[in-house]
Amino acid sequence: MGYAAYREHPGIPRAGHRTVFAVLDVIVPCAHAAAVRRCLAGCEGAGVLRCEPLLHEGATGDGHGFRVRLMVRLPLAAYAQVLHAMLLCAPQGEIGRLLTWREHLARCGMRHGR
Repeated sequence: MGYAAYREHPGIPRAGHRTVFAVLDVIVPCAHAAAVRRCLAGCEGAGVLRCEPLLHEGATGDGHGFRVRLMVRLPLAAYAQVLHAMLLCAPQGEIGRLLTWREHLARCGMRHGR
């Protein structure tokens, strides 16, 4: 069982205004993933690019203990706001490395990061 959700393209930036985006990996209990998405909806420019379940050996399937990795796209200027929102809705989550947009695309197999 697995799913992935992708954020729609936000459109063309206004002339003279360039937003620098980054991607933050966050691991939260599966039961809190929806709450994290709702919290991020209140942060302008932030959203979940991908949500993937982390399956581990010996999982029982009862829903307890399952975790998901969320790849959160955010403007660098909103980093503190996004972290605050994440800590409010999933205080036991694990916040991972912050990647530049180019590093994220390279990690996904796009050599030029475009």
